[in-house]
Amino acid sequence: MITSGPMLPSRAMRALSVLVFLGTLLVSSLATAQTTDVERLIYNLANSEDFRVRTQAALALGASKNERAVTPLCSALADLNTTVRAASAAALGRLALPAGQGCLEKRLDAEPSDVVKATIQKALDVIRGGGAPGAEPIFASDTKFYISIGKTSDKTGRGGDDVDRLVRKAMLGKVGQTPGFLAAPPGETQAQAKKRLGAHKGVKGYFLSPVITAEYLDDTLKVKIDVAMATYPDKDVFGQFSFYQKVGGVSPGSTSDENDLIQGVAERAIEKFAGVAASR
Repeated sequence: MITSGPMLPSRAMRALSVLVFLGTLLVSSLATAQTTDVERLIYNLANSEDFRVRTQAALALGASKNERAVTPLCSALADLNTTVRAASAAALGRLALPAGQGCLEKRLDAEPSDVVKATIQKALDVIRGGGAPGAEPIFASDTKFYISIGKTSDKTGRGGDDVDRLVRKAMLGKVGQTPGFLAAPPGETQAQAKKRLGAHKGVKGYFLSPVITAEYLDDTLKVKIDVAMATYPDKDVFGQFSFYQKVGGVSPGSTSDENDLIQGVAERAIEKFAGVAASR
């Protein structure tokens, strides 16, 4: 069993693995989005003749968390350059705003590049919280792991499905941002999974089953996630790991603080699993 303490500083988001040079552009764009006026980025995306400038502008807009970025990024999905289109799709996924869903869905059918299609699908998975039931997952040339997330076992005492929805959206969102990972659609049957994986012999399937607990000690809240790991679609368990986060100055029953930590541990769980998957 692997058990971890409070979260370490998050690693910089890696770029689209199929577009190697985007790695350095993405890292720089995170800082650019905080220091450069969004309108300037929008201008660069629409008007620069250099596809590298347009690409960096798209990624920076995705990091900006600004709703004004949605419309220009949607327009850039029709850019003549494949790299710019992929970056724009990834940026819309990073924004994770419902307003971007329609243009991504519309572009998915018209997009000629398999690489961009896969990036659009990942962005849609993030926005939808795992994809639409019955949606056909798009395997890209760099897809290595096919990930299915089970229903969360909620031991917070809150009841209802709120915790499950929050964990699922956070975990599948992180799956969509992890190079080489592809999320299985909700409601997928074992037969469907076997057929899909059978058509992609080099892809490994995994099933993750999360358990969430929340504990208050004085004014400190501790949220822990335990994740059982299994093969997929056979669901043969081969291990588990745990991770927790704490925050002080919290009154018992603080739903907002619980939600923040639940999202944090769920995202971190996928980061940890990425290391496990790569080592198997």
